[in-house]
Amino acid sequence: MNHLGFIGTGHMGSMLIRKFIETGAADPADIIASNRTREKAGLLSRDLGIQLGGNIDVAAQSDVIFLCVKPLDVMGVLRELRYELTPDKLLISVAGDFNLAKIASMSRARATRVIPSIGSESLKGVSLAVFGRNTTDSDRALILRLFRAIGHPIEVEEKDLDILIVLTSSGPAYISAVMKELVLAATRKGVDADLAERLVKETLEGTSELQAKESFDDLITRVATKGGSTEEGVKAIQKHAPAMFDELLVATKAKHELVRKKVDAQG
Repeated sequence: MNHLGFIGTGHMGSMLIRKFIETGAADPADIIASNRTREKAGLLSRDLGIQLGGNIDVAAQSDVIFLCVKPLDVMGVLRELRYELTPDKLLISVAGDFNLAKIASMSRARATRVIPSIGSESLKGVSLAVFGRNTTDSDRALILRLFRAIGHPIEVEEKDLDILIVLTSSGPAYISAVMKELVLAATRKGVDADLAERLVKETLEGTSELQAKESFDDLITRVATKGGSTEEGVKAIQKHAPAMFDELLVATKAKHELVRKKVDAQG
């Protein structure tokens, strides 16, 4: 059995630990974690029975190390662990904007990037996996097994991550933001806010099940019948939404580039 180490037990790190254990993908006895704020890791230890240690302890005692810190903190952790990240270790970074080439320049470990989604809390999220050049077949199998237990791992190209993150990791926030605006539009017409939100959430749940079986276009055609009011609403969306989503992509790209510049400025 592989020993799993987690450096960082914020939202993503703690979610991965909990879900790997809940699904049986990992045993608590085989997990060790560290966190800048030890109290957070302490709660996980008491709740789940995992071990705690410092960053060096985690790296030394683990076969697989999950790096669950913010992009601007990655370099500091890699420098701290430079003697522990040996070729016999598998390093999985969940941080955005810190690419594999930069990881490889600071670590001898076999490196992979995986960008999970909050949807994995319900065991349905997409995890984007980018495998490094020195990743072995057994590494791939292990990573896919772990993330398949909590959702849908998909291998992608690193160059496409910025756009794909919009569709997966960031997607729940964007979908929620759009649905909130639909609720607000209804409330401006006098509908009770709680009722509007409940109806939209129930509709989203049912729509999700339908979309698992048919395309967006097919579902639109079925609901927006020719000459009906729904068709007029769809036309309004198709008229105004492209500019909004194009602006979204421009804004997120600019933010990624800014963070990468800050990472590069660290040396």
